[in-house]
Formats: sequence, structure tokens, C-alpha cells
Amino acid sequence: MDFYQDPPRLGHPYREDRLLRGFLRRALPEDVLRDIEGSLERMAEASAGRLRDLAHQHRLAEPTHRPYDAWGHRIDEIQLSPAWELCARVAAEEGLVATGYERAHGAHSRLHQFALVYLFAPSSQFYSCPLAMTDGAAATLERLAAPALRERALPRLLSRDPERAWTAGQWMTERTGGSDVGLSETAARKRDGGWVLDGDKWFTSAVSSQMALTLA
Repeated sequence: MDFYQDPPRLGHPYREDRLLRGFLRRALPEDVLRDIEGSLERMAEASAGRLRDLAHQHRLAEPTHRPYDAWGHRIDEIQLSPAWELCARVAAEEGLVATGYERAHGAHSRLHQFALVYLFAPSSQFYSCPLAMTDGAAATLERLAAPALRERALPRLLSRDPERAWTAGQWMTERTGGSDVGLSETAARKRDGGWVLDGDKWFTSAVSSQMALTLA
């Protein structure tokens, strides 16, 4: 007797997620939910369609580090898969960071942002990591950065234009301080009008990003 197992059927990530829909109905005013449902539907269809298909095609395509070009010049280039590059475009276009800072629905904008990321993440090959790092950097700059730095970097982190948008890595972890950041020893000192960092970071998240937030 032959045995064939049917593959699992992937339902619509938004329409068929009763937990998510029920939570949003309880947590959001009706007019807000009505306004954002189009973006949630669009994100779900991308996640179950082109992002999922590309993630399957490139599931074994790990990023590679190319230290030198063909002539021996040091370039330290990180080569990424097409799936990762598409995730970057979709994340910018759909405002997966920007939504929380545009505040189109006031205090409810964060919940809208988190719902978008929830729908995006399963097919993103962990592109949700750079998004989390970028969100943390944006929150820090918005609250604490000097005006010149904030004006230079924040519009990039919150851009919906994939050609303009930046992500931010984070350099936090040290041998003495992993999750316990209070044990960090890196020091930042002003010198010649800038800052000099002295310390030892041994792990970097989102290393292909255009900027990084460093703990010191």
C-alpha cells in the first residue's frame, strides 16, 4: 500500500489568524482597525506569497564575507541573498519601523507596527532582527541624540523609500557583559571634537547595516 502525505496548507496569515484578529478587535477602536486592515492584508499576502517563495529558494543561502577583491584590496564586503534584499525593500515600503514613529493613529500606532512585523516575520529569514535593532536605535536617537545627529540619521531609519532607508546594527555584548549590560566596560571619551571608543565587543547584530548603536 502506497502512502502519500499531503503537505500542510498555509492559510491566509491575517484572515485565518483568529488569535491576532480577536486581539486587534479588543485592543483597537473600530475606526483604527478599519484604517489599518488594508496594510495588514497586504503584508500577509506578501508574507504568504513572494517572501515565502523566495525564502524557500534561498533557505540555505547564508550571507558570506568577501574580505578582498580580485586585486587584493581589502573591501570587507558582505554578500546577501536575494531573499534578504527583498525583505529589506518590503520592510521599508510597508513601514515596519516607520509606522510606530509616524503615529498616524497616536498611541495605537505601535500596535499597528507590531502586527505588521508579526505577519512579516515568519517568511523574513529573521530580517526581524535588523528591524528590532533599527527600532531601538530610532527610539534612542529620538529621545537622546543631539539635534544634528538626530536630523541626519532618524529620517533614514524611518524612511519608506528602500533606496534611502537605513537599518541600524547594535554593538552591545562584551565578554564581561552579555545580557547584563551593567557589566559592560567599553568607555566613550571625547577627543578632537569627536568620540573615541575603548573596549571589546565580541558580537554585533545586523552587521550589514549602514549604522550601528554602540553601548559604552
